[in-house]
Amino acid sequence: MRSATAAVALLGLLALAAAIFALDRLQIVPWEYVLGILAAAAVCAAVIYGLVKALGVTLARAPARIPRERTFSVHSPERFKSVIDAYNSSSSTDVPEMVDYVVHQAAGLNASDIHLVPYRDFLSVRYRIDGILTDMAHVAPHLRESVTNRLKVLSEVVTYVHDKPQDGRFGVDVGGRRMDIRIAFMPTLHGERVVMRILDRAEVEFGLVNLGFTGTQLDIFGEIISRPQGMVILTGPTGSGKTTTIYCALRTILTRNQMACSIYTLEDPIEYDLLNINQTQIDEAQGFTFEQGLKTMLRQDPDVIMVGEIRDIETARIAIQAGMTGHLIITTVHAKGAAGVFMRLVEMGLDPHSVASAVTAVVSQRLVRVLCPHCKRVEPATPGQEAKLGRNLAGVEFYGPAGCPKCGMKGYLGRHGVFEILAVNEPVRKLIVERASSERIHREFLDHGVRTLLENGIDLARRGETSLDEIIRTLPLRSEFD
Repeated sequence: MRSATAAVALLGLLALAAAIFALDRLQIVPWEYVLGILAAAAVCAAVIYGLVKALGVTLARAPARIPRERTFSVHSPERFKSVIDAYNSSSSTDVPEMVDYVVHQAAGLNASDIHLVPYRDFLSVRYRIDGILTDMAHVAPHLRESVTNRLKVLSEVVTYVHDKPQDGRFGVDVGGRRMDIRIAFMPTLHGERVVMRILDRAEVEFGLVNLGFTGTQLDIFGEIISRPQGMVILTGPTGSGKTTTIYCALRTILTRNQMACSIYTLEDPIEYDLLNINQTQIDEAQGFTFEQGLKTMLRQDPDVIMVGEIRDIETARIAIQAGMTGHLIITTVHAKGAAGVFMRLVEMGLDPHSVASAVTAVVSQRLVRVLCPHCKRVEPATPGQEAKLGRNLAGVEFYGPAGCPKCGMKGYLGRHGVFEILAVNEPVRKLIVERASSERIHREFLDHGVRTLLENGIDLARRGETSLDEIIRTLPLRSEFD
């Protein structure tokens, strides 16, 4: 690349000399004018080059995505560490190739996130696989800034800003799969911490059937999202898969209506680029909030609106009103349990009658790790597990993790959703209007046969899809009202 650049520069100089000679011989422009123009151009070029170098702007910009032709084999953790060590010890490390390797390995291992954590003596590379954050390798300190700058160029953020948070994204093709990488830079004591979220488009293209709903739940949820109006609320902690569930629901609605419906989303941030769906990014720093976006969106003649999160009373009031006037609203609310969502809305200041009329269902969900089918082993329930779960599980065959090369010796391979669906009926509406406690509403759902997260999780363990330890680790072990 450098030799090619030098050849081009030499040819340019020769062409310039020939032009000056021709102008002088033909006496079209006086020689003194030519020298003055060249001197002025040289001074301008020197000033511009100095400013660019001072600001740290990269003159030769890298492509916005990792090259598709560059592929890597998926390595074991031990092999991954040895490859990074080889990059560390090299006298001329190819940093772009190293960054590509780290990203491709994470995608190949089905990691959801990549963490690059700076310390005094190294840069830690960590992958979050099946919800568990694992330390993979250490990058040498002399490569830390180069790795960060390479990622800034890829994600098209400002390379010379090191003391402020920045967000960006870029795309990558891995094994024929198109993935988006959402990236965030955060200044710390020893440099910038980088966190990348890997967004696999395939996760939102396979539909609702593979998320983990039981057959009954799938029928109930499918019927709820087929209604022309109302509000469907999802709740659960960060990283429980709510966004994926919503995206799959939107794609299902679009398919059922044969593309003949208008779907809009308000998101912060937009995670996946969805075909035939109008997506809008919230930017509260610029004054564009969920409230303002929702007001504007209602003038766009939508059929379905996805609101990333109900955070304030004004957004909630507009969403509730829209849910009662011919729009299907799908959103998320942070609350203590599924039944707590109703009183959370009332406590925000909404009229209980409006909440009872607009909200058609609340879905609570969690993600549990799935046992590796290649190495799981029979593991009966222990007295300690029975005590934590509050169940007598004697005589029931359960399975536990063993570990093998196919699962990286972890015993788990992938994750599975566990759901609790509360479809609002008339008795529940009366309780909401009466401002009944969340516990009373929850008991009403249980009396009508609704199965809790814990019950569905234990059923999943009975089928050998996960372990009791994973159920204990992930799901609420008792009612949130105990």
